[in-house]
Amino acid sequence: EDRIEDLYRNIRIAIGTLSELEGPEHLEQDYIMRLVRNGELSREYWPTAPDHVRVMGDNFIRGIQAYLDEHPDSEPEMAFPLEGWHVMAVGRAMILRWPIGNLMGDLRRRHEDPGYGSNGWAVAPKRTADGSTMLLIDPHLTWDSLQMFYEARIYTPEHQLSGFYLVGSPLMALGHNAHVAWACTTGGPDTGDVFRMRLNPDNPIQYEYDGEWRTARVETFTIPVKDADPVIRPAFYTHLGPVIDEPDLENHIAYVGATPYFELTGLAEQMYRMITARSAEEFYDALAMNEFMEQNVLFADSSGTIQYVRTGAVPIRPEGYDWRAPVPGHTSDTAWKGIHPIEDLVQIKNPPQGYFQNCNISPAMMMVDSPMTPDNYPDYIYNVSWDYMNPRGQRALDLLDANASVTREEAKAIAFDVYEIQRETWVEALEAAIAEDETNNLGDEELQQAVNRILSWDGEYVPESEGAILFATWRLQHRDAPLDDGPQLLESLAQALESLQERFGTTELTWGDVHKVGRSGRYFPAPAANYGSGQYQGQTLFPVRGEEQPDGTFIANNGSMATQLVFFHPDGGVESFTCTPWGQSADPESPHYVDQAEHLYSTRTFKSAWNDPEELETIAQSKRVLTVSD
Repeated sequence: EDRIEDLYRNIRIAIGTLSELEGPEHLEQDYIMRLVRNGELSREYWPTAPDHVRVMGDNFIRGIQAYLDEHPDSEPEMAFPLEGWHVMAVGRAMILRWPIGNLMGDLRRRHEDPGYGSNGWAVAPKRTADGSTMLLIDPHLTWDSLQMFYEARIYTPEHQLSGFYLVGSPLMALGHNAHVAWACTTGGPDTGDVFRMRLNPDNPIQYEYDGEWRTARVETFTIPVKDADPVIRPAFYTHLGPVIDEPDLENHIAYVGATPYFELTGLAEQMYRMITARSAEEFYDALAMNEFMEQNVLFADSSGTIQYVRTGAVPIRPEGYDWRAPVPGHTSDTAWKGIHPIEDLVQIKNPPQGYFQNCNISPAMMMVDSPMTPDNYPDYIYNVSWDYMNPRGQRALDLLDANASVTREEAKAIAFDVYEIQRETWVEALEAAIAEDETNNLGDEELQQAVNRILSWDGEYVPESEGAILFATWRLQHRDAPLDDGPQLLESLAQALESLQERFGTTELTWGDVHKVGRSGRYFPAPAANYGSGQYQGQTLFPVRGEEQPDGTFIANNGSMATQLVFFHPDGGVESFTCTPWGQSADPESPHYVDQAEHLYSTRTFKSAWNDPEELETIAQSKRVLTVSD
């Protein structure tokens, strides 16, 4: 009802037919989904799925159709007949983004931050004020397409769930039940490889393997495109996997991508086991199926257990090769030797520190004196390159390690923390520059006021802050100069003032004057920061990145977007709280289109996400009774 168009769009993404509705800009995405046979494998798997999984998916689709039958005017232009297996395709499309990204990194020898961020932390009862177990779920993604979750709660006699779902799937992706809660952050083992294949100069669809020529299987995809002729694209499959880049016919080389995820079809079964687990042990057993993408998975249960696994379906690789780049594919010497069991992966259970956090960082940095160091694991299992440490991870580590008795309110404050961890470093550099000012730059009254504004700023990126926007502009202005260059530091501040004056007609701006959250012309002051990169990156623990508009303001479109804080109490009770950036509905006419942006996100306020079903009866704004027939 809230996101019917988004639902159809996500399914089209999953099966590779979005170009037909939206144009050629989606051709590559459609081709990749067809190349990895996402729709085909999902459709073939569905009749073999366990009954409880198949019935759930089929009835989910029947519910969508029932709504459209009652509200035919709601059917979007992109609608087409839906089937139960589509929910499987949506889930696989989401998880495939990680292994596909990993393969492209190997192909190009790139190992930078992939652009998917998240926060997660857990605190054991011995470090909380009331003996509860705490877990934060805080994914950071771009707020569109498959990545924009919807929130839901489910209460049945057997199961109670609260969390976030992919639009187009009935299986909760992140959240908790009455017994277990879990969070995910990007980062994980190396789950795929690129093989460099030798092509037959006389027949380029043949490739060498162990001294013999094998013939690749060739398929042709015809992809309909809106307002254009259909595009025909070939696909080539070797026994190791599909060709993922244009073959080099001059040098007779092709690059093949291989990951277990191209063939795995048990994701729905694993997710069902995860969301119905009644303990950390059962949740761990579900993770052991190795259907989930490579991730840092943090989970906690009502008995006080906190646990972490750097999970993924990891091939067992022969030694002697650099698996971060293309390896020879013409020989069985590089052939995988199976999949690592979960026991081989980086993990910890109930650490003596009583807490851990992962904000897209190395397992070695998840707690003070972490035992999860790279010398204990093969490189491709540990697999830390871009994700060693960042400002979010350092801030979370500082806050959690310093607090041996975390209260509920302190936990909420950590989740919403918007402090600039580099403030002291930059302020000290500014003070040194002032002390060494030989050219009397500070004789300029406006510059002196700017210095005072920065020195008096408390480091919080909150909407009402009068120093934050100047500080951020100054840092970005100085990004090409060393921090200890005092004269240039003052010159950069003067240039920052000029930039603000030119863009806004004034230098007296609050953070919320420039940074907004909302959509379709309805905007509210946004907190938090995520700008720049490297030592000049301004990034808060609760991060928000915006897209610059023609008027110089920034509209938030990336960062914290499905934040949930879970408390398991010693008496067995559970509470949780959520905050999302827009609203539950995608309909601009709905009162729930941007209500959470205004009342929750802008003010960093949680709402309850775990109510007694009887309480829900008193606050529900609408009710619908569904029946399921054979």
